[in-house]
Amino acid sequence: MRIGTKPRRTLLRAMAFLSAAGCCVACAFSAQPKVKSEESLFLDLQKSGLGSLNEVEEKKKFIETIKLEKQKIQNRMLVNVYENAFDYYRAGNYEDAKDLANRIISIDPNFEDAGMLLEASNQLRGSLRPGISEKLMLEDRFKSSLSLYNEGRILDAYQKMQEVVKLSPNNIKGRYWLGKMKDELCEYYYKKGDQMYAKRDLRGALDNFYSALLIKPRDARIVEYITKVEDELRQETANAKLKSALEYYAQGNLRAAHEGLKEVLVVQPGDAKSAKLLAEVRNEIEQGFISRGRKLYGERKYTEAIGEWGKAKPYTANLSYLDRLIARAKEQMRLEADDKRRRAEETAIRAREEEARRKKEEEERKRAEADAKLKEAAEGPAKAKSASEENRRTAQQHYLEGLKYFQNSNYEKARDEWIIAKQLDPGNIDVESGLKRIDQLQAGAQ
Repeated sequence: MRIGTKPRRTLLRAMAFLSAAGCCVACAFSAQPKVKSEESLFLDLQKSGLGSLNEVEEKKKFIETIKLEKQKIQNRMLVNVYENAFDYYRAGNYEDAKDLANRIISIDPNFEDAGMLLEASNQLRGSLRPGISEKLMLEDRFKSSLSLYNEGRILDAYQKMQEVVKLSPNNIKGRYWLGKMKDELCEYYYKKGDQMYAKRDLRGALDNFYSALLIKPRDARIVEYITKVEDELRQETANAKLKSALEYYAQGNLRAAHEGLKEVLVVQPGDAKSAKLLAEVRNEIEQGFISRGRKLYGERKYTEAIGEWGKAKPYTANLSYLDRLIARAKEQMRLEADDKRRRAEETAIRAREEEARRKKEEEERKRAEADAKLKEAAEGPAKAKSASEENRRTAQQHYLEGLKYFQNSNYEKARDEWIIAKQLDPGNIDVESGLKRIDQLQAGAQ
């Protein structure tokens, strides 16, 4: 039955909307500035109510989940579109079938059935007798499949026969040969897997054995072989990871060795040797952090010490011991902070006391100076008189000393003594006469 015009328009509108949405999304992303880091991308998640996702890895997983769900929705939609395209094809409306198949491929180039339908629609559209043309096309594909089968190319033959059955589900010959080829295809995958196993390509062998298992899910022989190969692959993978971990350990890269050994135990959980080595490496890493923390503690770098002991936590089997070390460091920090505060307060008190003492001494000094000035002002005339009498007596003594030098004709010494006497008693006439006498004598001698 031919599909009506109205459903066709609706379907084409849906496809146009999907293509337009894809273009809009592409334009929107191209218009935005390049994101420099994943963290800046995650900031936008706050607007979507995802602020509770505080770990970067959790946000990555969430974004991947969104991508997977989006892909599932797209796949379901494309399958629905393909079913409509196939309805067009069965109704002989090859033009519309081609258009829809083209749109599917523009969204998902790997949609194989859409490619097959597009090829068939291109062959049949414009045909004057589409029914006969379709039979001839299917017969050609059928013969091509048998030809490939006779050449031993079972996989290619099976795929070609699948096209025949998909394009003509009621084709009895095609369904019979597809079933026959399916059984042989299972054997083909099994033999290919066995060959790859002989070459020690374990992953390739597993791929083929699983392909065979999809055809015959209850074949005990295939299941047994898969179990054997998976065990060997796990052991081979574990050995490679163990070797890498030991190399890191030999280089002194303990944390890389630790991660490598953890990966070994993920692959082979029961590997006692790796478990024992992992425990030793964990202990060595822990002791390294503890040792560095103790050194920093001894240098009174308590915050850095706490940081080192905190880093040891993922590797320890005795978390309470690390907690005690950290608690002790925090207590020491508190005690030293209290002591520093107390010493600062004592210093401030001493400074205030010293300032008060200095001010007091300054006030006492000023008061003493003022008292002394008052006393000096009161005793000034008597002191001046006493000082004048004393100067005259001293001047007389220097005069007599000078007189002795004069009598001994030592005029220079006499002059010195009489000059001092004159300074002490400027009004002494005897001193003045003696100095004039010396001047006269020295002038007559010249």
